[in-house]
Amino acid sequence: MNFYDLVVVGGGPAGSSTAYCASQKGLKVLVLEKKKVPRFKLCAGCISKRISSYLPAGWEKLVLNRISSGVLGYAGNESLEIPAEEDIAYIIDRSEFDAFLLDKAQETGAHLLQECEFLHLEKEGERYRISTSKGVFYADYLVGADGFYSKVATSLGYRKNKFFKALEFFTDGELSHKVLIDIGIVKRGYAWIFPKGSKISVGIACTGNYDLTKALKDYAEKRGFKNITKVYGWYIPYAESSRDVFYGKERILLTGDAGNLTDPLLGEGIYYAVWSGKVAVDAITSSPSNPAENYKTLLKDLVSELVYAGKIARLGYRFQKVAYRMAKKGALKTYYRLLTGDVSYRELYRGGLLDFFKGLIYNYLWR
Repeated sequence: MNFYDLVVVGGGPAGSSTAYCASQKGLKVLVLEKKKVPRFKLCAGCISKRISSYLPAGWEKLVLNRISSGVLGYAGNESLEIPAEEDIAYIIDRSEFDAFLLDKAQETGAHLLQECEFLHLEKEGERYRISTSKGVFYADYLVGADGFYSKVATSLGYRKNKFFKALEFFTDGELSHKVLIDIGIVKRGYAWIFPKGSKISVGIACTGNYDLTKALKDYAEKRGFKNITKVYGWYIPYAESSRDVFYGKERILLTGDAGNLTDPLLGEGIYYAVWSGKVAVDAITSSPSNPAENYKTLLKDLVSELVYAGKIARLGYRFQKVAYRMAKKGALKTYYRLLTGDVSYRELYRGGLLDFFKGLIYNYLWR
C-alpha cells in the first residue's frame, strides 16, 4: 500500500512550501496536484520583498519585473507616484513560479503525483485513508493546500464567507519597475495596473455586490486602455480575525487560501501561503500527536498580521479619500517598509491611527 508520513493536497506555493520544509525534516511526503505542471494560474503575480527569506535559492531568476516605485491613484483620476529607495516587490509568472517551487520540493525528496484529484478522506485507526482519482493513499498527516475551493476544508465542515471577487485582463505594453493601485473605484476594493514582463495586467477586486465587468471597463477607459481582450475572473479569500481562519482539525492542517490566510487589505496571498506551509511543518514535527492545536499557536504572528491588516482595510476602504491623503503625507512610504519586512501591520496601524483620525476630522468637518 501507498503509505506516507504526510500527504499534501495542492501544488501551489502553500503546498510546495509545506512539502519542501517537510522533506527537509526527513518526512516521506506526497504532493497531489490535480493539473499537469506547469499550469496556468490566475494571479496578479506580485510578491512583496519580505517573502525572500522563505523561498529556496534560485527563485530570483523567475522575476519578470523588480518593483521600486508605487503609484497610488484615486477614482481613476488623481495619482501620486512615490519612488522607493530599494526593490519593494517582484512580479512573477505563477505557472513558472509554482513549477519552480515544486521542483525544489522534489529535489529535497518529496514525491509529486500530477493530474491527480483529491476525492475524499476518512480516518482508519491512526492514519488517514485518502481517495483520489489515481488510487488510495495513506498518511499520518494531511495538509490541505488546495486553494479557494478546498475540498479538504469542505470535508472538515468549513465554508468560505469572506472573499474578494477579482477580474483581470492583459494588454501589450511595459511599465518596467512601477505598479499602480487605485482606490475610490469601488467601496471595498481596489483596481490595479501591474507590469508583467512585456505585458500589462489591468484588474479590479472588491468584496461588495458590484457589476465588476462594467467597473473594470470604466476604469480601464479612464486609464487609457480602450481594447479589453479576454477577461479572467477568480476569488480571493481573506481573514480579518482569528475566527475567519480555517486551521484544520487533529492531524489535518490547512494552509494558504485553503485556510483563508490572505491579506484583507490588498489580497496578497503568496507570502502567507509560503509562511503557513513552513509553520504547518513546524506544528507537525513539534507536536505530532495534535498538530492542529499547535498550528493555531504557532500561527499567532501570521494571524496577528491579518487582523491588523483588516483593521486598516476597514478604515481605509470606508474613508478612501482620507486614506489617499495620508498616502500623500508619507503613509505610502511607511507601507513600503511593510513590504520589505521592516515593519509589521500592527506597527503600521498603531503608528498611523492618530494621523488617520486627524485626516478624518479634516475631511469631514473642515472641507
